[in-house]
Amino acid sequence: MVRDLSLVNKYTLLAFLFTALNGLCGFIGVIVSIYFSNYLPYLAMQLLIFGAIFDYLDGKVAKRAPISSTLGAYSDSIGDIITFAILPGIMLLNSPLIGNEITDYSSILALIVAGFYSFCGWARLIRFATHPTEIHFDGLPSPAAALLVGSSAVLANLSEMSWFFWSNGIPLTLITITTGFLMILTIKYPTPKRGKKPDMVAIGITGVVVLIFVFFPYYLTLSAILFIAILYTTFGPLYLKETSK
Repeated sequence: MVRDLSLVNKYTLLAFLFTALNGLCGFIGVIVSIYFSNYLPYLAMQLLIFGAIFDYLDGKVAKRAPISSTLGAYSDSIGDIITFAILPGIMLLNSPLIGNEITDYSSILALIVAGFYSFCGWARLIRFATHPTEIHFDGLPSPAAALLVGSSAVLANLSEMSWFFWSNGIPLTLITITTGFLMILTIKYPTPKRGKKPDMVAIGITGVVVLIFVFFPYYLTLSAILFIAILYTTFGPLYLKETSK
């Protein structure tokens, strides 16, 4: 923990601000998912994306801070758990996974599936906090998993995408369970910290697509995010292996 306040500079404070904004986006996203999902179907996903952006900026700024802080590390972990583990799980409960009545077996299954995802996200983030990696991620990173499951949950609830997800929730269940396992397994995924040019190009394209959705929330722009998330989840380990030679 930082005890000498003279070591706290603008980068330390800015990193903590981004961390706090990440957690705030996740917290508000949970409230939106519970109470306003029928009126604002895209807002929770937009908040999840803002949380991911703040999380990315937090890491960038923290590197320039003069000293590491356990307070910052704990705050970052809590913020990530809210945004990337809990929020997507709540978003799943607004999808075709859940039945018309809370006593339906489908509703119980939805709670189990959502809980499984959130547990895997929590376990993934705890592992990263205690055993951080630089060259690669051990397991699917939680922001990528949240984008995949979150976008799937929102799209599955839209009539325009019912042909892709069906109405019985089976595809969404399979996506969620697979994503959860990929987070807790030790399959290696590429990280922006490698600094390779193809990585930066891919991040740039993803950033553009994400920002387009933020300003123009529509099922087509959200589908583009889902497509990118699927590409990274499916081919990320192979890409890392090929570019590491």
